[in-house]
Amino acid sequence: MKKTRNTLKRRWTERQARLKEKSLNLAHPVVKASYIWSILSEQLCDVLGPEVHHQWFKQVKPLVISHNVLILEVPNHFSAQWIHTHYHELVDVLLSVMDKKLTSFFISQSERHHAPKIATGMALSEGPATEVKRQSEDE
Repeated sequence: MKKTRNTLKRRWTERQARLKEKSLNLAHPVVKASYIWSILSEQLCDVLGPEVHHQWFKQVKPLVISHNVLILEVPNHFSAQWIHTHYHELVDVLLSVMDKKLTSFFISQSERHHAPKIATGMALSEGPATEVKRQSEDE
């Protein structure tokens, strides 16, 4: 168990170093979202195991980072609600390790197509799966 923990810690430290190294070149919010999601997805697989990761996170698509919110698309409303209820806190904790200002937002494909101004990070519809946690301006 200790060896596994040390291996995970080493891998996460390496990933964080890669992110910091590349963050200077990741000015575009879509490119940055994709890169951060690739690291976050690996971490979720390490923490949750490949079966859970495959079931809930395999089809997640990073869209953009806007106003310190990583917007992620999931296939349907049920998935968005399930992830929000069961994994959102874990996702945000892992994100905060990479960047303390970042938080996540999961949106279903249908909500995305019916909601204007997704890139602005505005609230997109009612319900817990689509609540956007806004960072205070003084953070």
